[in-house]
Amino acid sequence: MFSALRRCPTTLSRALSSAAFSSTVLRAPVYQSSSALRNSTSRAPRVAIAAFHQSTKWQQHATAEAAEVEQQPAHDGPATEFKELATRGLVHPNLINTITKQMRLTSMTDVQTRTINEALSGVDIIAQARTGTGKTLGFLIPVIQRIIENDPALADRPRSNKRGKADDIRAIIISPTRELAEQIAVEAKKVTSGTGLIVQCAVGGTQKRLMLNQTLREGCHLLVGTPGRLFDILSDPYSGIKAPRLNALVMDEADRLLDDGFTKEIDEIKKFLPDPEEVPRQTMMFSATVPRDVVNLVRTTMKPGFHFAKCVNDDEEPTHHRVPQKVVHVAGFENLMPSVYELVLRQQKLAKSGETRPFKAILYFNSTAEVTLAASVFFKLSGGFKRDKPLHGLSAYEIHAKLSQGARTKAADSFRHANSGILFSSDVTARGMDFPNVTHVLQIGLPRERDSYIHRLGRTGRAGKEGEGWIFLTPLERNEIRRRLSGLPIHEDTSLETATVDLSQQVELPERVANIIQDVVEVHKKVYPDQLDAAFRGLFGSYQWYGDKQGLLESANRLAEFGWGMPDPPSPPSSLYSGGRKRSSGGGFGGDRRGGGGFGGDRRSGGGGGYGGDRGGDRGGFGERRGGGGGGFGERRGGDRGGFGERRGGGGGGGDRGGFGERRGGGGFGARGGGSRSSGDRPQRSNFEY
Repeated sequence: MFSALRRCPTTLSRALSSAAFSSTVLRAPVYQSSSALRNSTSRAPRVAIAAFHQSTKWQQHATAEAAEVEQQPAHDGPATEFKELATRGLVHPNLINTITKQMRLTSMTDVQTRTINEALSGVDIIAQARTGTGKTLGFLIPVIQRIIENDPALADRPRSNKRGKADDIRAIIISPTRELAEQIAVEAKKVTSGTGLIVQCAVGGTQKRLMLNQTLREGCHLLVGTPGRLFDILSDPYSGIKAPRLNALVMDEADRLLDDGFTKEIDEIKKFLPDPEEVPRQTMMFSATVPRDVVNLVRTTMKPGFHFAKCVNDDEEPTHHRVPQKVVHVAGFENLMPSVYELVLRQQKLAKSGETRPFKAILYFNSTAEVTLAASVFFKLSGGFKRDKPLHGLSAYEIHAKLSQGARTKAADSFRHANSGILFSSDVTARGMDFPNVTHVLQIGLPRERDSYIHRLGRTGRAGKEGEGWIFLTPLERNEIRRRLSGLPIHEDTSLETATVDLSQQVELPERVANIIQDVVEVHKKVYPDQLDAAFRGLFGSYQWYGDKQGLLESANRLAEFGWGMPDPPSPPSSLYSGGRKRSSGGGFGGDRRGGGGFGGDRRSGGGGGYGGDRGGDRGGFGERRGGGGGGFGERRGGDRGGFGERRGGGGGGGDRGGFGERRGGGGFGARGGGSRSSGDRPQRSNFEY
């Protein structure tokens, strides 16, 4: 039945665009869809010998393997074990030895079985597959094997110092994000470690000249990159990087590539590649969804006879329904960080006692400035080098768009390999990134889109592991969550005592709760004022959708006064009232504060940073500041502002980041001041499903 589809790609395109694939067609065994693959056994000896004939040491091995394959019975189904790919003569043993012995992988995942077997026959592939299903190997193995088949000399490591050439790229893999591109490149280098293939990575945020020099010096056969940087270097006539013999083109996360507006870049990149009519090329496309834009890309990119592999089971419960999800409704912005801190303390205590798995969490925020501030606050809550703090030793990492690519890569790699820790992040890690053993995803504030919530949540509950999702919302979002996240199994949680405390009132509180609130308020007083200023303005960018601008400003002012302990709130952005609403001219809310005017028109709006805050492009966040060598957080610059720049650079121990408890700083905390303003309406508690 697939052969019929191959003969009529227009039918497939029409079916894709109307989402009308029959389940029988989509789930037919892959071996039924490729006559080439059905004959793979008969061509195996030729492939094996062709792949090895230039290597003397493999000649006898290839002959023996050919004879062995001829004696084996015909294989009726696709290979499901990696070693089968070698015994059937489909993939070079060097690749399989690396995968099975060094990477210690034996069985293929469903995605790998449905794509590798089919792709090895040479047809173009479009695969619908979710992240975290092993799809990276699903396209790397066929791509690398195709390169080796076209140039058997690359199957073995070179015996001399002979290097490749920068103008001899055989395959290009396009990824929508820098982090995902680097993740793919790392995996590709592992798989090719026993061969002569050279892998390079080209992403934005890094110095183009350094990448070009490295590529010119070492050469490149497999290039992984983001659309913007790939177009930049391929279109540069002086870069020296070309792909006249390109054998394979892969687009990972195709739906996101198009969602992020990379259609033009992809079209431009293809102009610098050889004509597939003159230089045969295999194209593979992987996408979590198959919307109309992806269908159009298939039409313009794939050769007739391409194979569509649906690796998503309609009956399988998706992650965003399978992972337990909880919502915490806080009394105001000022309650967000105390509530998050209370939850982190609770989970870390359970992990230390052995009652739960090691606590490994990602905290998502809607603005870069909030990420930077939260990471700085949590560092101070750890007490620096003091070992008596409950968060001592819990590693912390920070990733957002304002960091250099080197800092982002280091943080991602360190968190990926950490047994426990906290990653403070914006949406740059929400899709495609594989962080093993994440137990909790905490989202602070309502994401801008439903898909963002789902993709963030997808960082936990991966590879059959358990995980939890938490979202912390203010009264401003009480009604909006029903619209954006309708139908999701999100249940209200009321176990965090700090969530509903009225911080504007002097009330009797349990000592534990009072200490949490006081600690959070006091550490906010110790961060750099420009961090608070940027985070304050960042709120207005995150809540542009909220119609009551005056109510938003009042809530933000409460945060500054009662959550951060500021005598005067920062100035809101000048664009706050754009769109028809004007500022009031009197003192308004907070008019009794020092500086006069409250939020009235006589207060100047702060400059720089706009909504997003994050003034100063030289902020480094984790990992790029000056300071002593070594691990811990000591490698950060002591002088630069922003991120964790206020910390002195110390030596720190060996290894990467040391954790919350390994930096200087912290110190004692003073008493929390009270206020006299009422908290307004409290949210009504109820148990319901959104």
